[in-house]
Amino acid sequence: MFAFLVLLLILVTFMGYIIPTAYLSFTITREHQLEEVAQAIMDKVLLSPGIPENWGDILVVEDSSKLYAFGLQKAGGEPYELDMDKVLRIVNTGVGQLPETVQIDPGTIARLLGIENKYGLSIRMMPALNLTATPLAYFDLKGGVMVPSVIKANVKTPEGRPAISANVTGIYVLMVIQKEGNEDVCYLDYIDRTSIVDTDGYATLDFTDFLQDAKSRVGNLQRSFSAAIIYADYYGIRSVNSSLLGETDILEGSTVDDYLIVRFPEGGPYIPGARHLKNQTALANPPYYIYLSKLLNETTGESGMVINRGAKDYRVYRVSNTIDENVAFIMMPVKYLGRYYVVNFRRPSSIVICQIGAASGNIKTSVLRRMVRIGSFHYVFEVRVWRWGE
Repeated sequence: MFAFLVLLLILVTFMGYIIPTAYLSFTITREHQLEEVAQAIMDKVLLSPGIPENWGDILVVEDSSKLYAFGLQKAGGEPYELDMDKVLRIVNTGVGQLPETVQIDPGTIARLLGIENKYGLSIRMMPALNLTATPLAYFDLKGGVMVPSVIKANVKTPEGRPAISANVTGIYVLMVIQKEGNEDVCYLDYIDRTSIVDTDGYATLDFTDFLQDAKSRVGNLQRSFSAAIIYADYYGIRSVNSSLLGETDILEGSTVDDYLIVRFPEGGPYIPGARHLKNQTALANPPYYIYLSKLLNETTGESGMVINRGAKDYRVYRVSNTIDENVAFIMMPVKYLGRYYVVNFRRPSSIVICQIGAASGNIKTSVLRRMVRIGSFHYVFEVRVWRWGE
């Protein structure tokens, strides 16, 4: 009995040592394998343009069935230089989604990456610098119509610290709609101001004199809209963020190629009463200028000629100028059912999200981040991967 007890003690001690060690080794191996999968996905997404290489163009790849390999790299571009239209076509949650008929759906992405029914995937992309704009003072444009006049910009590094001494340029856009006879006429003014971020991460931009000058030209005012495009350069890291300043009657639109796509909140297939005002569509190309573009009537306002197979409650407009990758913000005035709206297009929206599946709070995930570039601006690209079976 004594010998048996000694043997049993030895076995218990051995098992108590070897099983945790083996489990720990197995767990580390599985986590390492997950990291390798995440790295392979990130390399594939960021260093490959996909097939066809210019699949961001909806005239080349109209829908998911015509995409044969997935990658976001700009065709002929540098490593980690992405294509804006490709990025916009994968957004499937949040603001700025394209209609499903031209969106590259998550299932297709999973299949082309070889992770279908094996791994969940989340792709997020946000500006490398965290930029916000807050109005500090207001100006009476006319008859009690108040518009922001002084803006405080907050700039933070990717780690969340104040971006001290960053150069900040703020472009202020003022859109005024007024009556001239029986016509609704839209006028647009803009100006830029520059400043340096202080030790707390803030820069103040004063546009009061610009608004005083604009006020002298305001006639029979019907509506005004104002926007701020904040551009920051922090030791070579360049980011931009845009926002309408405390406005109401805003519609969120989406863009792809040279098309502006808007879904109005009410109305039937032909969206009665929706019309664009006098070709005053403004495109912001930071850091210094805004340009106006006419809208072409090639689609006659209907979506079927561009957004194929359905979704006819969308209006589609084509911009006469090519929308290059540095265009960060577009605003377009419309009158819809007797009411004035401004349609806001952000390229891309503040956070781009493509989600394949969902991960619970306690599931093992592998997260990789990398700085990328679209045009002149930098973004933090994040890939998160987990196993379906956990």
